[in-house]
Amino acid sequence: MRMDTDTKQGRDLDTNRTPRLKLIVLGVVVLAALTLLLVRTDPPRGAAAEAPVRVASQPDAAKPPTAIRSRGVVAPKVRLEIMPEVSGKVIYVHSQLHAGGLIRANEKIVEIDSSRYELAVRRARAAVDEAQARLDLELVAKGMRPPQGRLQSPEDQMSLPAVLQEPLIRQVTASLESAKAELAMAELELSRTSILLPFDVLIAGETVSLGQYAEVGRPLAVACGTGAFEIETPVRVEDLDRLGLAGVEEGAEPPPRVAEVKAVLAGREHTWLGRVLRTTRRVDPDSGMTSIVVEVPDPLKASAERPALLPGMAVEVLLDDDQSADTSNDAEIVGKR
Repeated sequence: MRMDTDTKQGRDLDTNRTPRLKLIVLGVVVLAALTLLLVRTDPPRGAAAEAPVRVASQPDAAKPPTAIRSRGVVAPKVRLEIMPEVSGKVIYVHSQLHAGGLIRANEKIVEIDSSRYELAVRRARAAVDEAQARLDLELVAKGMRPPQGRLQSPEDQMSLPAVLQEPLIRQVTASLESAKAELAMAELELSRTSILLPFDVLIAGETVSLGQYAEVGRPLAVACGTGAFEIETPVRVEDLDRLGLAGVEEGAEPPPRVAEVKAVLAGREHTWLGRVLRTTRRVDPDSGMTSIVVEVPDPLKASAERPALLPGMAVEVLLDDDQSADTSNDAEIVGKR
């Protein structure tokens, strides 16, 4: 009985295992089919994924030109101290001789009392007449007179006969030339009692007042020319090549390049046009950057749309990239510095 029971249980186990094996085999077949399907469809998916990469890279070839942006402070191109070359009492001061005043070219800025300088001119002229009279007397004593009764120059004296070239004649002639030199100096000092400049100036500060005693070498005012202002702005050394300035020799004119100078005043942005004037030919050891100088002509020329550009203003400078330079490295825009 026990053997029959064991045989029956064994048959039951074989019957249960058969469906399980069938299910396992079927699962393996389905898994293999799915694997083959995925392997066959992967390459097209990879090829399709590469297409957007190529499309995205096409706009890089047509990348718009970049610009170099930097910052700087407006400074006068010509700055000078107005100093008297003669001393004396100040008897006239221009009405615009104060900070912010504008004085036109060849306008009298300061006048110094010229009384003693006028007397010096009269004294020098008298000395010239006296020396000329002495020479005439000596020539008459020798029995000759120079043409028109005057000896005009030492060259004229050399053309006279030897008798007229005696030491006494040469001495009197030298006295005449010295008197003429003193007269020229007196006239020069008289002309310097009026101070003026051959170009328009903007007064930055003054220390003179009417009735003050002016001394030689003591500044009366500080002024700057209004013809052009300059802006020294830092750039990277590699930017010089982009701007076409890297190969410019010392003293040579740099290639023409326009620069835009921008500033915000009263909440509005204003633009002035300038040009790259030169490089400073020095590198900052801390930042490793060099500098270029931008010139803005007629900076004080104002209109209803745009105010004047004044010294001391902080501005932004924009420089166009050099299209002829090599831009294969995709140089980035220089930030505000």
